[in-house]
Parts: sequence; structure tokens; C-alpha cells
Amino acid sequence: MSAHTSILDNILEPLSQSRVELLAAFKSVSDEYFNTSPVGTVQKDVFEDWSICEIVWYVGALDDVSRLRINDLAAGREARTGQTSRRPEHVSNVKVMLVWLNQSRAALLSSISRIAKNQLQGEPLLFKENLSQYEIILDEIIATENMSTRRVLDLVEMFRDE
Repeated sequence: MSAHTSILDNILEPLSQSRVELLAAFKSVSDEYFNTSPVGTVQKDVFEDWSICEIVWYVGALDDVSRLRINDLAAGREARTGQTSRRPEHVSNVKVMLVWLNQSRAALLSSISRIAKNQLQGEPLLFKENLSQYEIILDEIIATENMSTRRVLDLVEMFRDE
């Protein structure tokens, strides 16, 4: 196995696992409470107030902005620091959101697959953890996806108990 393959595997395995876990949690979600917030008045910047729809949209949107950041790095540009996109109104049911999740992850994986071997090996290491910018971006996705999975499961349980 080449060093390039090993580095990519180390990046892709946890990324794949976090998505598998989110999709497993998402299977038990119904349209009935998909857009329901656990609180009466929603503060858009408070994760705990978000509906399952908003949580899952954010995961896909993070894939999307991360894809753009990876493309920037691969092209030798400074990675953008943009916000995630706003959810269009038509993306408001489980079936459509599942399509969004699959599309956003496929685009991200396509960008990752185009990272050249020399880019992965030559990427300057940042911070004391010696992580490359690519690893930092992907670790953010994994952490967000894991946190979102736990929150979706909590909300499913809460709505089931009502």
C-alpha cells in the first residue's frame, strides 16, 4: 500500500463511519416531526433549538463548504472561511434531505479523491497536533456529524415519548 493510499484511508475511514452512523439515526426519523423544534422559540445560532431538518441540513452544508475549502487548498489558494449555505424551502422532508446528504458527501469525496499524493505529503502541518489543513477540515466534519447523530437520536427519542 502506498503512503498516499494510507493517508487517504486514514482520512476516509472515520469520515465514512460518521456518515453511516448519521444515516442509521436518520432512518428512524419521520416527516411528522422532521421540522419540529424541541423548543417554542428557536434561536438560529443555538444548536439545541434546531429541528432535525436544520441539523441534518447543516451536516450536508458543512460537506459542501468543506469541499470548497479542499478545492482551494488543492489549487494552492488559501482555504475560504465561508459560512454554510441556507436551506432552500423545498428541502423540508426526509426523502429530499436524504438526497441532499448523499449529493453533498459525493461531491466532497470527489474533491478528496483529486488531492494529489504530493499535496497530502507536502501539506504544512499546523498546530501542536501536527495535523494538515485537510485533516483539520475533515476532523471538523466528523466531529459535527457525530454530535449531530447524537442530537438526532435524542430528538427522535423525545418525539417518540410525546
